[in-house]
Amino acid sequence: MAKLKIENLVFGCYNEQNKKGRYMQKIVLLLLVFVAILQAEVQDKFKISFGLMHVINYETEMQIAPKDAPIGARLNTKDHLNMKNDTNVFRLSGYYRFNSEDSIDFSYFSVNSHGVTSGDVTWDGNEIASASLHSYFNMDIYKINYNYSFYHNDKVELALAVGLHVTSVDLGIDAYGVVNGHPGEYYNSATKLTLPLPVIGFKGEYRINKELFVEYKTDYLYLEFDGYKGALLTSTFNLEYRFIEDFGVGVGYNVNKIRVEGNGDNARVDVLNTLSGVVLFFSYIY
Repeated sequence: MAKLKIENLVFGCYNEQNKKGRYMQKIVLLLLVFVAILQAEVQDKFKISFGLMHVINYETEMQIAPKDAPIGARLNTKDHLNMKNDTNVFRLSGYYRFNSEDSIDFSYFSVNSHGVTSGDVTWDGNEIASASLHSYFNMDIYKINYNYSFYHNDKVELALAVGLHVTSVDLGIDAYGVVNGHPGEYYNSATKLTLPLPVIGFKGEYRINKELFVEYKTDYLYLEFDGYKGALLTSTFNLEYRFIEDFGVGVGYNVNKIRVEGNGDNARVDVLNTLSGVVLFFSYIY
């Protein structure tokens, strides 16, 4: 009986030691995996691209009205104000990878338009007729996204994105003519509006070979809050060639459709803008 108790005690201790040993092995294995993840080199950890967009299509319809007043019919900047936009637009973009799954990307570009014409227009509730008109419309677009790569191998990367798209609009007009029925008057108006919009998106990348790959990105949002409205749809398709290890050159096609409505500095602004163009860019990759 005593012998049986001793054997049970010995085997119990042995089993307990085995359990502790297995736990220690699992802990050591997890630590090794964690260290390997921390020390693993992420390819293309940082990238920045500089380029020019050759604008193919640029259409803007806009209207400004007194604050809290209903927005009237929009003006087409080409048809009504004879505005001409920049043909080539500077564009900056890039990304930073924290690891193989998490990254952030960013982009910036600006488009400026100006026009000189004569005619009739309604602006900020004022009726302007038989007037000499000088107008401008400038738009800056900033974007930053967090990307989660849910599928990633040597050839393909697929990611979901959430981020912030900031559109800043600066527009104004100078007019000399009949203003609200009074001839020979000078009229000036300018306003600014900045509207940050949260977006959701998708990103896909396919490596054709070591030097050549294609990329597609899109962002979308429609939002209404506190008298503001915002909607956008952006799509980008790029083909890039890495001619040496840390440098690349590429060509892409970009489409942006933006609608913003809200109170600016001193007026209510409604803007509907469509921009598309071919992008030529150079990249530095680290």
